[in-house]
Amino acid sequence: MPDIQFFDAAGFFAQKISEVEQTLIGKKAELEILLANRRNLESTIASMALLEPDYQRAIAAELASLKEVLTATQRNIIALEGENELLQGKLNALKAAKELLPVHERP
Repeated sequence: MPDIQFFDAAGFFAQKISEVEQTLIGKKAELEILLANRRNLESTIASMALLEPDYQRAIAAELASLKEVLTATQRNIIALEGENELLQGKLNALKAAKELLPVHERP
């Protein structure tokens, strides 16, 4: 018996679709966490901005740090949204390709 593996096209697409779906689920969860973090950071920064000037000066370093974290969070959100868009496109392409596979009747 030759040592040649049989390539199963339907199995290939099913595996790839599953992998992309799992990755997409993880990325969407990560995005939701970042969006919640952004809301909380914005709320915290807005609260600090309402303080009297003397208090604002006393926490200026913390405020600056939070603003830096907010900026980094926003960059990460944008990057993840782009990744999710690419993954969704890949998933759609794989599903479309799987649908194009010819259906063969087995004897």
